[in-house]
Amino acid sequence: MNRVRLSAFAAALLLSNHAAVLFAQEKTMTTSTGMELVWIPPGEFMLGSTPEEHGNVHNEGEQPRKTKIRSGFWMGKTELTVGQWKRFLDSTQYQTDAEKKGLVDRAPQSKDSNFAPLKGASWRDPNFGFKLKDNHPVTCVSWNDAVAFCEWLSEIEKKANKIPEGLVYRLPTEAEWEYACRAGSQTRFWWGDSDGGAERRCNLTGSSDGFQFISPVDHFGSRGRNSFGLADMIGNVREWVLDGYDPAGAHGELFPGGEVHVLRGGAFDCRPINARCALRDAYRFTISCANGFRVCCGVPGGSGQSLGVIASVAQKSTEERKPAVAGVADSEMQKDARKFARNQSSIKGLYVVRTEAGLRVGGAQDIIATAERAGSDRETICDFVTDVAKDTQISMEEAERLLKVRHPVWQAGYKIRFSYSNKYTKQAGGSAGGAFSVLLLSLLDGMQIDPGFAMTGDVTVDGKIREVGAVAEKLRGALLDKCRIVAIPEANEENLNDLAVLYSPAMLWSMQILSIATLDDAAAVARTDRAPNLTKAMELFGQVQRSLSANATVYALRNPAIFQTLQQVLQLAPNHSSAEYMLRVANNQLPATLSLGGSLDEIWAAPGPLLGFLFSDYKEPEKSKRYYFEKVPSGAFKAAMDRLNWLQFRLHPKTRELKTAMVDYMLSLDQLHRQSAFSSGTLKLHLIKRDKVLSEAHLLGTDRKTLEEMMH
Repeated sequence: MNRVRLSAFAAALLLSNHAAVLFAQEKTMTTSTGMELVWIPPGEFMLGSTPEEHGNVHNEGEQPRKTKIRSGFWMGKTELTVGQWKRFLDSTQYQTDAEKKGLVDRAPQSKDSNFAPLKGASWRDPNFGFKLKDNHPVTCVSWNDAVAFCEWLSEIEKKANKIPEGLVYRLPTEAEWEYACRAGSQTRFWWGDSDGGAERRCNLTGSSDGFQFISPVDHFGSRGRNSFGLADMIGNVREWVLDGYDPAGAHGELFPGGEVHVLRGGAFDCRPINARCALRDAYRFTISCANGFRVCCGVPGGSGQSLGVIASVAQKSTEERKPAVAGVADSEMQKDARKFARNQSSIKGLYVVRTEAGLRVGGAQDIIATAERAGSDRETICDFVTDVAKDTQISMEEAERLLKVRHPVWQAGYKIRFSYSNKYTKQAGGSAGGAFSVLLLSLLDGMQIDPGFAMTGDVTVDGKIREVGAVAEKLRGALLDKCRIVAIPEANEENLNDLAVLYSPAMLWSMQILSIATLDDAAAVARTDRAPNLTKAMELFGQVQRSLSANATVYALRNPAIFQTLQQVLQLAPNHSSAEYMLRVANNQLPATLSLGGSLDEIWAAPGPLLGFLFSDYKEPEKSKRYYFEKVPSGAFKAAMDRLNWLQFRLHPKTRELKTAMVDYMLSLDQLHRQSAFSSGTLKLHLIKRDKVLSEAHLLGTDRKTLEEMMH
């Protein structure tokens, strides 16, 4: 593999004079499909940014480093358009990841509303509310989709003899993209340091560009193009690059990656500060209505080279890092090490467990972080006091990486030990990642955490708080454990509707529930010294709580004084979910059924321990009939059927066929367990009913791997 890459690169170097001739003759190149590319000459630049550039916005891996682009390359003048994408699909009958999965994993918010594209969106209809034109950028495409397009373009251009020898069409590397975006500048944006310069240049939120969502490519004309002649390098849609995501920083050379790849340039739902030339983005979820790409034509594998690094940060990639082993600390780096402001801090984390009958019960427990002395010359690492499951370990390590991006060097000679109030039970699940991050932030910054605060949410190394499951049950557990203030991931906000449907609308005003999208959001709610606006909002909501009884009805919320106070709470704290959903209740805007995600969650939870048979059947459909006579928990079938029947009129309409299929499967499974013997025909009919459940799940965009994960 390496020999192939080296030979291709060597061939391109031998033809560098040919590329120079092409550039001298023409600064643009047009493909046989009509796509226009711009010549980007070789050169050197400073990859990344300084703290002064990104100010208070913390970003991962932006440490500046001198980088050389050794060979020139061609780059798409615009982001790939819908019309260009159609030509690819018409030629190949390719099916995108979004169409295969039946959903878009990450839906952006519009600038002016709470719009979120529906599940089922694809490049054909991202649910923006208008018909796409051929000159709109294609969206809802994954990294895999973008790579497939480039491979197709390379093939047809080679057949048409329209590709320079030794080059291929591909995505730009991360270094090539930033070099092309800067176009000779070293400022925040290619036009300078001023956010105001985005006006009439870029499609971003906060600028008067006239677009709620995407704009046609090159809409802003010459004003929207940098000095290389590239349009929309900032804003409109985020652009996939070739590199995998390394949280330690961008690389001059191509950084091969797994499932997580880098996105650059920001999108229509970003403010200018979050669309700078150096800003790096990456998602575990690979499909979004704000993600697209542009094509590059260059040396296979990229043409960048790191010449140096200007920052005292760890250079190991995520895969190379071994957090369980503490190395000897660098004495020079320790001069600037971040000292621990606190030796201990605690936070309430929400969890959910299953009873023997399969019912899910939520609760809150203390998670304690302690900075313990462990020696004078070792690097500080994080660990657990007791055994934890693999996913819990991963979520803690992700939190540690996140904080080491913000504070690269910690005071040596310590070990951060995480423990639980329920210390004799093995902890499982990744939903405490956000809590681990807040705890580490408290130890490093000295922040005091409100003892009445609890939270749930996974965390990723880019500082985002991610969606988790069983939120309604966790919130009920928080109430029973007398938590006053609870934070949930922004992506789980729709589960507040589920909370009202499953339990009671009164749950919405029994505690203060706020949504969080980032670690900074979580810290702002968790700390005792909250910002004045948030403090005032919570005080006003407390007044509403005291004026309502536990048995208060919807009519009480329509009291003009209460209604006005809730509106004031939202003005002060737009993420105050309790206030928002109480206003929805007062306006009869709360759905009578569960959300699609909540419905799926409840259907998979209902069978409890019997759900395992669904996947054992799948893996070994011809297993011995003795398998069906295994003992199951007493009352498990009755509990499953009672729950599924109770859900009948509370489920999202799209999931009712799945619920019916699950009921049929449970009845068949119960029948097999009751029989002392049965025929092969009976088993075949049973497996047909099993397949019906999995088929309905697939139609709703849930694959088998996801279903199996829901069992844990």
